[in-house]
Amino acid sequence: MTRISHANRGQALEDMIEATNEQYLHQGKALVQKIPEPVNQISKMDRKGYFKAHYAKKSIVDYLGTYRGYSLAFDAKETSIKTRLDLGNIKDHQYTYLASHTANGGISFLVVWFKEQDEMYYLPFQLLDQYWQGKFQGGRKSIPYQEIAKKKYQIQSQGLVLVDYLSVVERVISNG
Repeated sequence: MTRISHANRGQALEDMIEATNEQYLHQGKALVQKIPEPVNQISKMDRKGYFKAHYAKKSIVDYLGTYRGYSLAFDAKETSIKTRLDLGNIKDHQYTYLASHTANGGISFLVVWFKEQDEMYYLPFQLLDQYWQGKFQGGRKSIPYQEIAKKKYQIQSQGLVLVDYLSVVERVISNG
């Protein structure tokens, strides 16, 4: 995978997924779109084109789409912690949406970028759910790196497809 400079890492994962989704659309593989955050403008635009705004409400997840007749819902998460993904990175409304999407037959997951290792993984909702439910029963408040970093879930680059998450989705579909 191509290294991203530290200066660009804040938006880098979403930019790479956006470029990937454009390639998927161009190749006729899938239609996946970024869901914009709903905002309300609270001040007039100044001479430089700036204005103040606040989030109107909590959004759902970052991305929704369709692949081979399957409904996809996922969120992109980054972590600088080498050993785990903290569940605090996932908001309650995001978890609830992914749970409902899964319960209604959709494929729900996270794309997780471990920045220190520069590795990306597909985190299936079922694994997220296991740890999410466990935290309410006195369990961990994070998912260990080793639980996520499985070869079968690793996301690679394939030419212009920078974050080829559909390769993992395809394996998930094929394996039932």
